[in-house]
Amino acid sequence: MMDAYLGVDVGTQSVKGRAIDGDGRLISEASTEYPLYIPRPGWTEQDPGEMLEAAKMTISTISRDLKEKGYRIKALCFTGQMHTMILLDEAHKPLGMALLWNDGRAAREAEESAQILKRELGDNFLLDVICNDFLANWTGAHIVYVKKRYEEWKEGSREVEDERWARVWEKAHTFLTPRDLIVLYLTGELSMDFCGGSETSLLDIPAKRWSQEAFRVLGIDKLIPPPLFEPGSVIGEVRKEAAQEVGLEEGVIVVAGAGDCLAGALAGGVLDVGQMLFTLGTSGVAVAPIGDKPLVDPQLRTQVHFSTVPGKLVNMGTVNGAGIGLRFFRDVLGLEYKGLADSLSRKIPTDPYDLLTRRAAMAPPGSNGVMFSPYLTGDRILKSPQGRGAWYGISAYLLEEGSNGDANLIRAILEGVCFAVRDAIEIIKGLLPKGVSLSEIRMVGGGARSRFWVQLAADVFGQRVCTTTAEDASYGMALLAGVGAGAFSIEEAAGKIKVVQVYEPRAPLQAFYEKLYKEAYKGHYDRSQREIDEAILSCLSSKEYKEAYEFWLKSA
Repeated sequence: MMDAYLGVDVGTQSVKGRAIDGDGRLISEASTEYPLYIPRPGWTEQDPGEMLEAAKMTISTISRDLKEKGYRIKALCFTGQMHTMILLDEAHKPLGMALLWNDGRAAREAEESAQILKRELGDNFLLDVICNDFLANWTGAHIVYVKKRYEEWKEGSREVEDERWARVWEKAHTFLTPRDLIVLYLTGELSMDFCGGSETSLLDIPAKRWSQEAFRVLGIDKLIPPPLFEPGSVIGEVRKEAAQEVGLEEGVIVVAGAGDCLAGALAGGVLDVGQMLFTLGTSGVAVAPIGDKPLVDPQLRTQVHFSTVPGKLVNMGTVNGAGIGLRFFRDVLGLEYKGLADSLSRKIPTDPYDLLTRRAAMAPPGSNGVMFSPYLTGDRILKSPQGRGAWYGISAYLLEEGSNGDANLIRAILEGVCFAVRDAIEIIKGLLPKGVSLSEIRMVGGGARSRFWVQLAADVFGQRVCTTTAEDASYGMALLAGVGAGAFSIEEAAGKIKVVQVYEPRAPLQAFYEKLYKEAYKGHYDRSQREIDEAILSCLSSKEYKEAYEFWLKSA
């Protein structure tokens, strides 16, 4: 039988798997959805048991398919949602729910913890040691949140939230991310890749070790952090019991992976300083390799992580609410699009998101003055974990039949997401070594399937944007599985990725979006509605808008 390499992505809405052969060709794929729970605004949870069952189903489906095609899985590698916290007891069994990367309930604990770390360990501790802020939706803040609920409960609180987490904290022994949980099931090994460690606000990045000082001063040192592994190194082998359950051979090696955004960078062939990856999915993420030294934003608006290349770092800017804005429109305001897609799918496979982005093209640049603030699940760059989204500039004109009112709302979502990601890009560009500039931005994720959205990104960023032969993080982990098995090097893996299409900024639209970004969007979150309205009207009265509008009319 021929060898295959399997990458698995434990995502926010599903577990996706992709298998490749030794030449990097995709030979099998599968996906299994599982529930996302939102018990209150700004809170997001998932059940670790449901994660595990979805992962088992995905692996089983691909394993069966590969056997029928004459392949055997030689190695597996895992990625998944970053920062999500799962607490385990001493027997390594999950406790309670997983608190997700876009859960902002620990905002107060994060702020207090940052102050404690600065007071006890020095004003520059976060900048120089953690190289990241102590963010509300990261693992460390969620751990402190759980500990605080225990303390409240011990002092007499009988709030349901306090009591349920108090029961968890009493038994808590260690912590993992979702991908580590699946590795634990398969191998019996407690582990975390270095990228995962850098996702917690608890890792000493320059020293590449857990910061025991941070654990101590935060009062969470009862937890024993998991051993750390370099990406591409072998964690262990699949146990007999697990192998029988999912259809693998006993002894198949399991390779250390990386978070989904870093796995996506490998899937996009982005390994070198001067390259950037833009992943457009539920969130929007800009990732840029920065070498072996941390390059830290003085305001800690972007994050530093270890990458898929051992010892190499990236700087990353994240917009929590990207594709979820389009989902909001589809599920709350645009049910006719979902219904139309369902109807068409009976004859031809149709994606409702494709219908939405096509409809967006019916509105002119600037969406007739409508601007979207995409912070539906808070935002890291703004340091607003409990932030909300909004449309600005809505007018009665959208009621006119010829205005394509809904198209303006949709296009504003797409533009707003690109503007928010540009905030991250501008910060990262300012951190790159002297003489280094961005050569191109490679775009992956669900949004990269929309030509309209990719071209819009090029226009808004003012940069060349490319799509590639890779689509998502699971493909990147399939490549890393091959690296771990010795089939090829990390450089050879990245070299297997080919550019499919190049999108250059279109001059009239680039000029208008540059004006709209700088005068209306940038910093809008902290401005009054009066200021935003005046800025939007000014942009729509400019010569840049006139030229962009005329270009749009000709190309529509």
